[in-house]
Amino acid sequence: MMRSKNPIHVPFKQIDVWNNFSKRLLSAPEVELFLDYDGTITPIKLTPSEAVLSPDTIQIMRELLNLPQVRVTMVTGRSMKDIRSILPFEDIRIVANHGFHMYLDGKEWIHPDAELSVPDMQHIKEELQHLLEPYKGVFVEDKKYTLSIHYRNALVKDIPEITKTTQKTALSFNEKFIVTEGKEVVEIRPPVNWGKGHAVSKILKSHKYPALSLKVYIGDDMTDEDAFQVLKSTGITIHVGKSNETTAQYYVGGVDEVLQILKMIIKLRAHTSGGRIKS
Repeated sequence: MMRSKNPIHVPFKQIDVWNNFSKRLLSAPEVELFLDYDGTITPIKLTPSEAVLSPDTIQIMRELLNLPQVRVTMVTGRSMKDIRSILPFEDIRIVANHGFHMYLDGKEWIHPDAELSVPDMQHIKEELQHLLEPYKGVFVEDKKYTLSIHYRNALVKDIPEITKTTQKTALSFNEKFIVTEGKEVVEIRPPVNWGKGHAVSKILKSHKYPALSLKVYIGDDMTDEDAFQVLKSTGITIHVGKSNETTAQYYVGGVDEVLQILKMIIKLRAHTSGGRIKS
């Protein structure tokens, strides 16, 4: 696979990149596929509840999940309850809440520090709902182990005050709480160095992979960056949207191009298994 000193300027749809990816798909004994949700396999919407999978995408995901020697993991900032309610797949592996809550192969795992932070998170939520009430278009999302303050629908002039208030309030409860910004959202997390990259590392260490297994991560937000870092030397990392602020090796233009990649995986991995897809 081609590399570049400034790799984000390498579009995944370049013919040499596609060709090399095809060869690796055909030769890999196993494929570990990590997918973000919002902005990756479904477009970002004005509210999280509007971001649902299209029928075509559901079919693509079902075919991926049925491929032999392909393990699919959804990696999202959404809560486990939320993401499971909108994914119509019983057997998909899920990393929720930016890695603090995982459901893998029938087993649930919650970061112990996240459990300890639940009471404070509830107090912060109540405080922010009161303090942010004067600002139109702000939504405080309670994800139990983390909080998301969405300001996509807020007035532009109010955004600096919204983010400042959010940070000040969180740190007043615990100065070690981690406050980060994503795409028109502020995230409040427990006071521990943990994210999607740590979750991916935990998954990879728990499974013995054959030599030459292929690991692919596709995401669109700042919260995916630590996962890109984890896989930068051993896997293929793809950012959705061109950006100079990502360490991903490649980029695609949008959700449609992500779906093209997933279709390629289905086509070539079905071929490597003799055209058989498990039922």
